[in-house]
Amino acid sequence: MKPTSLCLMSRAAPRPAGRVSVRIERGGALIAEFTASNLFVNAGLPALAALIAGDTSGQFASAVGFGSRAGAPTVGDVALSTPAYYKALDSHVENGTNPGPGSVQFNWSLTGTDTGALGIVIQELGLFANPTGVALPGANAPTLLLARKTIAPITFGTGMSLTGTWTLTF
Repeated sequence: MKPTSLCLMSRAAPRPAGRVSVRIERGGALIAEFTASNLFVNAGLPALAALIAGDTSGQFASAVGFGSRAGAPTVGDVALSTPAYYKALDSHVENGTNPGPGSVQFNWSLTGTDTGALGIVIQELGLFANPTGVALPGANAPTLLLARKTIAPITFGTGMSLTGTWTLTF
């Protein structure tokens, strides 16, 4: 019989899990709707640790980004590719019955008033903290990527809107 190790340090720590839901409309008509898993990246782990320790200075999720890179997310991702557009999250819901205990849901949207996003071929979404206070909305990226998701290309145009949720579970 082989000896077994009881050392917990030899196991990989579980990562926060996430799901992104997107609804795409043009002229008020539904074009597409989907929900898929995302990847919580290594760059977001220090912010999560800081929040648990009580440091709330800019460490919280506050922005969503729409970028143009199609490559699959990796834990080493730190930014979205340009051209990109970033804006503040619309709202969030913690725990309760929706999205559930140990979860937080962030609500976001991209509408016709977001003229800086017009013409971008959106292939990736990012959830960001904004500890340096980058002005939003705009093309300047917040400095801390928490999670990333790639999607089928969407050329954002006049009359379109994207609405969605980003749910993280711990």
